[in-house]
Amino acid sequence: MPSEPGLGSREMLTGQRLCQSKSHQDSVLSALNQQRKDGLLCDVTLVAGEQKFHAHKAVLAACSDYFRAMFSLCMLESEADEVTLQGVTSVGLKHALDFAYTGQILLEPAVIQDVLSAGSHLQLLELLSLCSHYLIQVHTHTHTRTHTRLCYNTQRSASSWPKMAAVVLQPDNDKYII
Repeated sequence: MPSEPGLGSREMLTGQRLCQSKSHQDSVLSALNQQRKDGLLCDVTLVAGEQKFHAHKAVLAACSDYFRAMFSLCMLESEADEVTLQGVTSVGLKHALDFAYTGQILLEPAVIQDVLSAGSHLQLLELLSLCSHYLIQVHTHTHTRTHTRLCYNTQRSASSWPKMAAVVLQPDNDKYII
């Protein structure tokens, strides 16, 4: 849907008006992602482990300084059709590419280490930021559940065995006092 800001004095004098589509960026990125999935117009194949992934150098370079340097400087990979990435798992690379083409990622404990490693290696700063927020949320949620469970268990145990020491979680430093 087009967006047309109000006319300023300059626009009124020159007859110029900046018109902007609200959906253009998303539709272009979506089309590039579909091309990637279909293997259309891709100009590089990335290899991680035994898996190969088709991609567009321009998309990779747009969201990663690592790829920008790889494809724009006089490195061997800049002319290569296939690039093997050392230190990145196929799981991590798949998630990193999905993020690069969609701006979204589904994080879960089973993949977080691979995604963090790939994001760090490939210098995908936005991905690293999302991983950090995810880990903080998981830690906070786990911390809260653990704290609640410890308090309940301690209260129950303390009523059964009056001489038993209480377990207290100190939220400031995640340490236990027994």
